[in-house]
Amino acid sequence: MAIKKTISKEKTSTIGNKKSPVVDSKKPLLTNKLELSPSTPIPFEGGVSFSYVNDSRYIPFLQGQTNYGELLLESRLLSVTHNACINTKRNYFAGSGFRQSDGTNLSYNMLEWFKSMNLKDQNILQLSKKIFDAFLTYGNVPIEIIRFNVLGVKHCFVYVHNFLEWRLGKPNDEDIVTYALQSKLFLKNNIALSEEDYKLVKKLPLYSSKNLDKSAGLVPREGYNWITDKNGVERTMIWYKNDYAGFEHYGLPSAVSGLIYQNLEYKGARFNLDNFDNNMVVSAILALKGSITQNEANTIGKEAIRNHTGDGKRGRLMVVASEAGIDGSDLHTMDTYKEGSYKESDLHWSEKIILANEWDAVLAGIMSPSSLGKGSGFITKILEIKKNTVVKPAQNDAMLNVWHKIFSIASKWLGFKDTIGTIEISDWIDISGLTDVDITPAVTVNEVRNAKGLPDDKSEKGKKYLGELGADQKKGVYVKETKAKD
Repeated sequence: MAIKKTISKEKTSTIGNKKSPVVDSKKPLLTNKLELSPSTPIPFEGGVSFSYVNDSRYIPFLQGQTNYGELLLESRLLSVTHNACINTKRNYFAGSGFRQSDGTNLSYNMLEWFKSMNLKDQNILQLSKKIFDAFLTYGNVPIEIIRFNVLGVKHCFVYVHNFLEWRLGKPNDEDIVTYALQSKLFLKNNIALSEEDYKLVKKLPLYSSKNLDKSAGLVPREGYNWITDKNGVERTMIWYKNDYAGFEHYGLPSAVSGLIYQNLEYKGARFNLDNFDNNMVVSAILALKGSITQNEANTIGKEAIRNHTGDGKRGRLMVVASEAGIDGSDLHTMDTYKEGSYKESDLHWSEKIILANEWDAVLAGIMSPSSLGKGSGFITKILEIKKNTVVKPAQNDAMLNVWHKIFSIASKWLGFKDTIGTIEISDWIDISGLTDVDITPAVTVNEVRNAKGLPDDKSEKGKKYLGELGADQKKGVYVKETKAKD
């Protein structure tokens, strides 16, 4: 990707020991054009840290191109297939919430905390979806944790921030990043920035289980997880990333290898749309030779555009006349029929995008006649494979690197008695998808009823495994129910 910048003339003012531009509000400071570079479509992670206001330094994302995240978001929004893959994967990953793996219930206090986890009144399922959504889009997710005490009542908030506003700080001598920076300046794309914007920089330490759980004051220092403001509010950050070989500090989305195909899918649709909206398609041109003035030529051009562009004006006959005579005039017929542009290529690009996402067209909601004819067993088998190879690994990774840390912090601060290590994401995938395994010895009646959207059976039979209900018993129940209806 290449970023072209044009910098306008600017005045400077001093903020501390730094000179910062003072911008005319009527003119943008920077004009950035995002595009894929033919030589480096995926930039490498740079080792250069750039100076910043308040003496804070950060690592650009990626080398010299801090707006690469905007390109990743744009490719997602413009590619129908890529967006469908991310949306469906996010929902599968987040499941229906959280539960204890041993079947016991979570405590009332923890469930109440799950219902509203910050001042935006976001519940834990909403936050879980936001984490997976950003993880699949950018490969990086900044998550802030806040704890404080008001009149003896302790609170713990969790926020999933917009990655475009955050950058990792300069690594220390051991090449370990210990803090992250947040500023609206990272969004400076065709935006006029004021002098005040250069002062608003938020700096948070990155949480590590190896660090001491102790406040370190306003300035983050190595060995500590938290900073405390003047009001006694403590803050820390978890930087969740998708590790990629060759990228030490930042992560990348798993589907980044399909970035070019995501761009091509949009380009193909854009090509056809441009043909409909802008291109002049005529069925014939009658050219009358003769000398005409420039004003006559301009009038003819404007008339042609008015009559032959826009809806309902395709395939019209164009007549060009001149007062100089019609000797040597010609009639040129035009073939206005065009094969569906990019049709075959579009299918190929869609397949590549799905492959880059490690997903399946069926799970992304893309149904073909061939897949419909293979029956439900084919679809449930795909579901089972992707659950074991994509969904569960993603859930386990998020639990280990994000949620278990959050639960551990909240448990110590709020006094939860739940066993943190056994909490897991609850799937909403239908258990009947396990086509090759006899599930009757391991699944209860109520589990089957829940999977089918039915209420629990309050009797003892609802707690029994399917294997405990013998064939004779099932038959007897069916007969009794039939007689009762009769």
